[in-house]
Amino acid sequence: MPCPRTRLLCACLDPEWAGRRRALVEAHVARCPICEAELEALRSMTAGLRALPDPAGAPDVARSWRPAPAGRRPARRRSFTDILLAGLGWLPAGAAVTASLAVGIGMADRTWPAAAPASPPASMARLDVFGPVPPGGLCAAGDLCGSAKERT
Repeated sequence: MPCPRTRLLCACLDPEWAGRRRALVEAHVARCPICEAELEALRSMTAGLRALPDPAGAPDVARSWRPAPAGRRPARRRSFTDILLAGLGWLPAGAAVTASLAVGIGMADRTWPAAAPASPPASMARLDVFGPVPPGGLCAAGDLCGSAKERT
């Protein structure tokens, strides 16, 4: 049997994996020193990982959802003024946003006087791209080129 893939060697570590394939892999591992060394390295790595302590997880959120045990006093009820003041925390920000929107809409509604007129643009030569004669072409007859206004 050729050397099995590493996943078959990892499957040998699973105590629930049994059957003909496990017997074939174990028989091969007994004959192949390379696979035997690989399986032993996997076993030592698994044992080393099991020896590590469990990492400290996040605080249990479920505890905060459960009611308090009978021996503990329930938390103090908040008064109406505490609730009202807590709700007013965002009031200044909301008022500022509302005021800025109102000012913006009011300014957009106004017509502002125009600024001083800009200097007239420099005169440019007219270029008729879609005229009867292509740009740079010569006109065969005077009546064909340009309009009557241009000829005068």
